[in-house]
Amino acid sequence: MLLVGAGNAQVLARQLGYYGVDARVIPPPRFPNLRLMMVHDVIYGVHLMSLTRLMPFIRLFNRRSVVHIVGSDAFTYARSKGKVRRAFWTETVRKCDEILYVSEELRRIMGVGRGRVIPIPVDTRMFRKRRYHGRKRDILYYCPRPDIYRLDWILNYARRHPNETITILGGSYRVGLPNVTVIPHVPYHEMPKLYWRHRRLIRMTTHDGCPKMPYEALLCGLEVIWNSRRITEVPDEMLMENTIPKLISILEELAAD
Repeated sequence: MLLVGAGNAQVLARQLGYYGVDARVIPPPRFPNLRLMMVHDVIYGVHLMSLTRLMPFIRLFNRRSVVHIVGSDAFTYARSKGKVRRAFWTETVRKCDEILYVSEELRRIMGVGRGRVIPIPVDTRMFRKRRYHGRKRDILYYCPRPDIYRLDWILNYARRHPNETITILGGSYRVGLPNVTVIPHVPYHEMPKLYWRHRRLIRMTTHDGCPKMPYEALLCGLEVIWNSRRITEVPDEMLMENTIPKLISILEELAAD
């Protein structure tokens, strides 16, 4: 299987590997690697736009295709007014053999009428409680896009609570507050260490598909506040051991057709 995508593709490849599935990962290519496509039975795009340039060759070589809708791609698709891009994306969706969505919300947003809900689950081997020997910061906050992830909310919170220390992950902006530190990026394999250095994760968003971060933090022992609601347990479908076998079954059915 050839997985095409970035972070979430790496996550799935790692989890599939635990179950003996050989999955190679490549970033979305500017120019298709035809040799790679010819030696893999299933081409799996994690994020709709990952498959756009590959779909004509997938059909040409008679390979099976999967697209996993993970969040911003659904909103981009639904709101797009550019006729050319929209036509390419629509053709990708129409010709893809299997469509997966990380949540029912994203299936409604796409409005395609077919597909199944399969979240990208939490890697329970990677994310677990561990004692941190050091001074913990109070709050971890994820904000790659200020409009969706409500940068204004966390900065107002920081001003009202000057004694609390806050780490904002995912931004490249300056905030000018002494109790706030901004980290542009942390490699995914380093995320458990980042969680262990904090007491609480707060996530305030205008919309969410089915993110892993609150559940990863919960498994690492943090208190988690998600859109003003405290969560205390991980849903069964977000546990790798419950969801990856279902995904493998879908992929095996697809490869056998």
